[in-house]
Amino acid sequence: LGFKSMKTAYATIKGIEVMRALRKGQAESFYLGHPLGEMRLVSRVFER
Repeated sequence: LGFKSMKTAYATIKGIEVMRALRKGQAESFYLGHPLGEMRLVSRVFER
């Protein structure tokens, strides 16, 4: 992957980490299977 900036590289890596956590069920207690909970989790990860 060719990233043009550290910001895009950071966002991509964080997105991959979130998707892996969701797939493994590591964040299930946070969002309880509800789509809005998943959206909240993803938005929290990308806040700085």
